Amino acid sequence: MPRIVVVDDEAIFRRGLRAMIESLDPEWEVVGDARDGYEALELLQRMQPDVVLTDIRMPKMDGLQLQTIARERFPELLCVVISGYEDFSYVQQSMRSGAKDYIMKPVEREDLARVLGRLKEELRAKRSADPAEAPKDDRQLRQQASDHLVAGIMRGGVQQQDLDLLGQLGIELDDPYFNCLVIKLDKESVERERYRQSDPSLFQLYIQQFVQEMLDHRMPGFSFIFSETEVAALVNQPDMNMTPMLEMAESIRRQIKSLSNLTVTIGVGRPVKGFESMTIPFREAGIALLYRLVVGGDKVIDYRNAAQSNFFKSDMKKWSWEELEKAINEGRRDEVERLVEISIADLCAKAQTPELVHQQICKLLIHYYELSEDLGMTREWLGDKDIRTMLVEICSISSSNELIEVCRSLLGSLTSGIAAGNKPAERDPIQMAERHLEKHYHEPVTLKDIADKVFLNAAYFSTLFKQRTGKTFVERLTEIRVEEAKRRLASTDEKIVGIADTTGFTNIRHFNRVFKNETGVTPKEYREGVRSRR
Repeated sequence: MPRIVVVDDEAIFRRGLRAMIESLDPEWEVVGDARDGYEALELLQRMQPDVVLTDIRMPKMDGLQLQTIARERFPELLCVVISGYEDFSYVQQSMRSGAKDYIMKPVEREDLARVLGRLKEELRAKRSADPAEAPKDDRQLRQQASDHLVAGIMRGGVQQQDLDLLGQLGIELDDPYFNCLVIKLDKESVERERYRQSDPSLFQLYIQQFVQEMLDHRMPGFSFIFSETEVAALVNQPDMNMTPMLEMAESIRRQIKSLSNLTVTIGVGRPVKGFESMTIPFREAGIALLYRLVVGGDKVIDYRNAAQSNFFKSDMKKWSWEELEKAINEGRRDEVERLVEISIADLCAKAQTPELVHQQICKLLIHYYELSEDLGMTREWLGDKDIRTMLVEICSISSSNELIEVCRSLLGSLTSGIAAGNKPAERDPIQMAERHLEKHYHEPVTLKDIADKVFLNAAYFSTLFKQRTGKTFVERLTEIRVEEAKRRLASTDEKIVGIADTTGFTNIRHFNRVFKNETGVTPKEYREGVRSRR
């Protein structure tokens, strides 16, 4: 017996359709009805019908949005739309999106009987066919691509085959730069009872489909469900200009709020060259999203602003944070615990509200979470606890003594891990700066950027860097870039102009001039010389 669900925002119309279906063909079972797209998705999840008969115009989530999400989540479901003549353009959109048929209002018995009869025959034919012979559809390919991307991100590396899968879906990502968004539903924007009774993945599906539609109109990219609470979007762009990405993120935030009364917070990473490097902006977007605990939800948070802001801006004495940073990197746990106690007591005494205390502590801990990620010791530091859970727990503490004790324990254990020497820990600001340059040489790095990152005045950092390394900051950065260029010239067939671009040089002329100054030969002469000696 085929099963059908009826969706319309008018109760009298739902009852009328139910009665008409049951009288036309007793073989059809109406297993439920819903007044909007959200209720319909919950009903489809619970009842698993064969067909959904839905009105186009409804509040909260209309029939087109319902159809889009249902097609992703329930690929075998057949959809029929109902519309007035004035909405026929919506019917055309719906048919292009895969609707099996449409019925115009007011619904005539003959029209409904015709559609039900055709659907019943199609369901019979489908059930008699061998499902093993069915070709892999776009939904299966999309799921496979999503699974591959999530797995690659989790292990810290993606591969060319992941990009090839997207190509099979017709998603061509040919531009050289990649970036990402991570979008998180603000649960407080959903009625508590509705969220509790709903399958949370339905909200994720709605957001994912919405983001993909935005990508289809704005920038080449691919959206997918990254976790139980987050949707991610991989975006391809021709250059490192962040403006189109941020404008799109803001448009996603505004339109989701306008159309569904849901709010989301969006973290945005920084663009990188090459698909294989795109795990970097995913990580950055996730870290930007952590700042939701500090600045609140319903916002677009740019990692650049979060990472470069003054983490410890408050009425507290800045020296305490700088001393704390130094003590942690030098592995002096007793000193760290002493400074934590002094600093947090000072913060609690001077902050005007509890929220300001929590904000400063969260900023501090996010900073050290980034450090632990860089050192590869987050699991050793936090165990099975997630950083988000830890920050939520911090924000629930109302006792200064308890806050001091928790932070002493957290930062003390991080310090012990560094002191144990199990990880390649940076012991001082210059080591941290060197390591950052080695990882980010291909980006437009400035002396002030690095000085801010290691909590030093730019002028003092410049002097200290020269004393410790024997080179100026610019000389060392140039040296790292030229060494990487030499490695690629010797070991790859990359074009010289491409090597110049991916090693941080502004243009090929600049690259040729600097390379010759450093090595005495041009890049072409260097490559030919290396190969002639093989």
